[in-house]
Amino acid sequence: MKTPSPPILPPRALHWSIAASTAAAISYADRGTSAIAASSLLDELHWNESQLGQVQSAFFVGYALTQVFGGVLGGRSSSSTDATMTEEDSYNSIAIGSGSSDNDYYGKDKDAEETKLLNINSNTATAISSTTQQQQQQKRQEGYRRILPLSLVLTGITTILFPMAAMAGPNWAILDRFSLGLLEGVLLPAAMAGVSSTTTTTTSFSSTDGIIVASDTTTTTTLERKNSIKGKKDIKATASAIVIAGCYLGSAWAYLSAWIIFSETSQVHLAQWGFLQQDSDSASVWPVLFYINGILSLFITGMFSSEFDLSGWRNNGSNSSSSKNNTTDILSSSAMVIMKDVITIAKETLSAKSGRAIVAAQIGQGALLYSIASWGPLYLERIADVSTTTATDVDTTSSLSFVSSTAVAASIAASSLIVPQITQALIGMSIGVGADKLSATIGSRLTRRSLQFISGVGPAMILVYLSLLTSDSNSGDGTTFQSPAFLFGAAQTISAISLGAVSVSHLEVATPSKSGAVYALGNVFAAISGSITVTLFGVLLDKDGQQQAATTTAASDFSLPFQIVAILSAVGSIFYSLSIESDLEIGMQETKKDHQSKSR
Repeated sequence: MKTPSPPILPPRALHWSIAASTAAAISYADRGTSAIAASSLLDELHWNESQLGQVQSAFFVGYALTQVFGGVLGGRSSSSTDATMTEEDSYNSIAIGSGSSDNDYYGKDKDAEETKLLNINSNTATAISSTTQQQQQQKRQEGYRRILPLSLVLTGITTILFPMAAMAGPNWAILDRFSLGLLEGVLLPAAMAGVSSTTTTTTSFSSTDGIIVASDTTTTTTLERKNSIKGKKDIKATASAIVIAGCYLGSAWAYLSAWIIFSETSQVHLAQWGFLQQDSDSASVWPVLFYINGILSLFITGMFSSEFDLSGWRNNGSNSSSSKNNTTDILSSSAMVIMKDVITIAKETLSAKSGRAIVAAQIGQGALLYSIASWGPLYLERIADVSTTTATDVDTTSSLSFVSSTAVAASIAASSLIVPQITQALIGMSIGVGADKLSATIGSRLTRRSLQFISGVGPAMILVYLSLLTSDSNSGDGTTFQSPAFLFGAAQTISAISLGAVSVSHLEVATPSKSGAVYALGNVFAAISGSITVTLFGVLLDKDGQQQAATTTAASDFSLPFQIVAILSAVGSIFYSLSIESDLEIGMQETKKDHQSKSR
């Protein structure tokens, strides 16, 4: 009888990856709403492109400030030194016992030494596991399970407040987007700290009278059970890709919800249900998009309560007091200690060859992805093939005065971005699995270098081509594959290949406790790059708007910004492709010190 294939990830890693991916999805929808509503903000609130650019870039400023803190706090655990065995170790200690565990995924090890060490009475192992799990529930709280849901709730509230802030003026909108960036900045680094924790197994075993004595260690071991041992698959890229794919799906959801909500039919229904004022001219429908996505953030937090540690939010009595103390251990560590950790990680990352490669790639990725996310919907509204569709196939004007024609046009533009985002997510997840398989064949270093080169240079070439389009070539008379809308989506799709490259490197070049912070540091540079380019987009477009007629096609308006982004994307990916390694480089000094202190 043929043995069924194991799942793509062990249960613990799979459950966390799905929860983190869903959280990343709605957080990306929260951040993307202001870009989708850009035309409405310009039209109804009478902003100019420069003001819009400042509002959009404010998010990335806040986002950059809390990234590393999210990685540091996500990698921490309260009372971690009191625990005698990690949750992963407890799974390993019952490898031959009954029940389902991560070892069911990996299968039976063929290594004779390991088999001998693990060949004990299953009842004894189960008893040890039960005791250990109780200790873990009482003594050890993983930081990422608390940081991520806290971020999700607060970003949801901030998203709900944006319409009020925007109507109060651009400065209030800037404050709201800046706050959103601060709060969302910790989410993905915490998620990646969880990926590192749930996909890395390092356990020390010793045998005494037939009893396994397990100890938690991340340094040297009697028997090291990392992903690289015989019989185990490399799963880092797969788990990471599932999480990051959630970002693309979140963007797809944001565009899908805008397509539906901003349509004339939906506006009519919203007016009938009392959400829009029928007696006003062009009632504002765009706030509804923010309310829906903000509420979804709160809903998802509760939906994954089994993966998120919410005990400090809902328990009563002594359990609540204990949980709050654990939360305090994680969230309220000495500011000086946290800052010291941040500075140390920054120094280690920038002094390491692979660390500099990650930073360079993220600068290019940030310029590419954040500029596209922030200005893409407006670009697609203004290019000729969308405007042609608007004029011939869809009548954006309405006999109903409260229906916003600007929102209807935005609905059409959003519809053209849904498929590229879903395609990105599918490619991203398949790239994760494929990259792990490819790494086993040609090695991690060559795999990362090749995939990142394609993901950065490919979109750059497309953006350069789009920047060179003339008014005539932008008329939409060509084939579908030559249309700006299709090419723009293709650039986004190709960039998803990086999920098998720079999005994974931090898991290879840094120790598990440092990997989330290294990922976050790369995101800091990406956010800085994105903030600058998003602001520059607004300044250049506003300047063009003042000097050129309103009927000028967007292809010429966006040409210089596209060329700048293309250069940054290509240079960053090429630098990464020439210098990234796959060996452990970051966190080794701390590991050695910990081992020396334990040996004394």
